[in-house]
Amino acid sequence: MKKSQNMLTIVIIVGVLAVLGIAAMDQFLFKESLTSSTVDENVAPLAEATEEVMTSESAEENTSTTALDGLFRIAASQSEVRFTLGELLGGVPTTVIGKTNQVTGEISVDFENPQKTEITEIQIDPSALTTDNSFRNRAIQGQILDTSTYPLISFLPTEIITLPETINFDESLSLEISGDLTIKEVTQKVTFTANITPISATEIQGHAETMVAYADYDIFIPSVPRVADVDDEVLLEIDFIALLAK
Repeated sequence: MKKSQNMLTIVIIVGVLAVLGIAAMDQFLFKESLTSSTVDENVAPLAEATEEVMTSESAEENTSTTALDGLFRIAASQSEVRFTLGELLGGVPTTVIGKTNQVTGEISVDFENPQKTEITEIQIDPSALTTDNSFRNRAIQGQILDTSTYPLISFLPTEIITLPETINFDESLSLEISGDLTIKEVTQKVTFTANITPISATEIQGHAETMVAYADYDIFIPSVPRVADVDDEVLLEIDFIALLAK
C-alpha cells in the first residue's frame, strides 16, 4: 500500500513537471515568434526609408547632372533683332534702324563638353520690323522685303568657330558663327561675330552681328524723293536671352 502511494506521488510529480515544461516551451516559442514579428515589422519600415533616401539621393544626382546641360530657347520678349544702314534724308545724314523681337531659335549646350554645342535655325518675322517712320515701314514690308510672299528670314548655323573646352558662368566667349542666311528665298554664306555669356545653368545671353550687301539677296531700295545715298551694306544684329527649356 505504501509503495503504491509512493508510485502515485512520483507519477503526479512527473505529470506536473511535464505540464510546466510544455507551458514554458509554449511561452518561449510565443516570445520567439513575437520577437521575430516585431523585428520584421521594424526592419520593413527601415528598409523602405533607406530605399527612399537612396532614391532621393539618386534623383538629386540626376537633377544636378541635368542642370549642367540642356536645350535653351530664345526668349523673344527679352530679345531683339536689328538692321542698321545710313542714308541722306532731305540732305541730312540719317541712320535708319529697324527692329523686332519676333525671333525664334534654340541652343543645345553641354556645359561639361562645350564643343558639342549646337544652334538650330534662327527664324525672324520680317513683317514685324519697324523703324521710326511709318512710310518706311510700309516700304520695307512691301517693295523691299515683300513680307506677304516671303514671311520668314532665316539663318541656319553650320559651324561655330573657336568653341572653348571649358565654360565658366558670367564669362563672355568670343565666337564666329558661320551659316546660311536666307532672305526672299536667296541663300548666302555669312559669318556672324558673337559674344556669348552663360549667365547660369538656366540662362544664356548673347550678341551677334554681321554686314551683308542687300543686293546679294535681290533687295533693292526704291527711289524716293528726298532719300539719297543709301548704304550698299546693312548691319544685321541680334541681342538675345535664351532660357533653359522646361
